[in-house]
Amino acid sequence: MDKLNLKKENELKRKNKSLTHNEWMTFFFLPFLTPKPNHRNDDFSQSELDRFKKYGFDKKIKEASKAKKQGLLFWLVMILITISIITFWKK
Repeated sequence: MDKLNLKKENELKRKNKSLTHNEWMTFFFLPFLTPKPNHRNDDFSQSELDRFKKYGFDKKIKEASKAKKQGLLFWLVMILITISIITFWKK
């Protein structure tokens, strides 16, 4: 009986656990990372989200989606800043 309660308690802890720092950094800085060859359709970020859904990690799903959106915005801003700097220096 104690093992069953411990198992359920551990499942609840995992379900409500936040992303680790490394997981968050991966979703933020590499929101479009595809570590597999180009001919295969494997998106690392999406496969991680699918894994979170499979095991019911609701909090991680929300945080990962938010980090991914922030990461895409970050790269968009970085590209715009780079273009602005290049055009400024060419004048």
